[in-house]
Amino acid sequence: MEAARTRYEFEMGLISGLEIGLLTFAAFATAALTAVVGAGGGTALIALMLQVMPPSVAIPVHGIVQLASNISRVWMLWEHLAWPIIIRFALLLPFGVALGLWLFTGLGADRVQILIGCFVLFTLALRHLKIMKGRELPLWAFVPLGFVTGVFNMIVGVIAPILGVLVIRKDLAKEQVVGTLGFFGLVGNFFKIAGFMLVGFSFAEHWAAIVSMVPAAVLGAWLGRALLSRINEKVFLIVFQVTLAALAVKLIAIDGLELLAVS
Repeated sequence: MEAARTRYEFEMGLISGLEIGLLTFAAFATAALTAVVGAGGGTALIALMLQVMPPSVAIPVHGIVQLASNISRVWMLWEHLAWPIIIRFALLLPFGVALGLWLFTGLGADRVQILIGCFVLFTLALRHLKIMKGRELPLWAFVPLGFVTGVFNMIVGVIAPILGVLVIRKDLAKEQVVGTLGFFGLVGNFFKIAGFMLVGFSFAEHWAAIVSMVPAAVLGAWLGRALLSRINEKVFLIVFQVTLAALAVKLIAIDGLELLAVS
């Protein structure tokens, strides 16, 4: 899609009606994916958004869409939230956001795309390595984890797949894990949006994409499990992971390195 537009349009984040429609469907489908498999939808969405938007636009707009999806999940699972973990996680998160925003503004679009591509591949590998299997983070570790989350959430846009591995604990039911991850996303994306507003990013300029994608994400969060309940989950996950890996390789080898070579 990028080839059909001028470089100026891409760098300014200007997208066509067709691209808005595709991103709206992507917001719905990826929110539904998260409802089915627990994580991965946000990662897929940022990878897709980067096909039609530069990182400087995709990451803040992605934050708005994910915030809407996270609010829905938290509202549905409010009574299951693990507050001892959430409070510790939120303590240093704003400071991480501040550092991440400073680092993000100093990185070119090429380097951000390469970082996101590498991060996507890393999270896919992490799902199979199961490094944390049988291990649990002590509660105090969620304090520095919140800080690190704030940093990387500003740079790569989403780190829910890694948080999903770290939050699993024997004393937490599945509903508590999903709800707590949703609250992590709510807090993280709230501060992300505030940070980008402080440095002058105009969400109003991209209102068409936001107004279309936000309701789609909320609807996907609510109806995703019912719509995908008849799909073979194992086959679906294989197709999803292969597609995500291909997008990540494109971000690294074509989008990022190509821009880096000509800069």
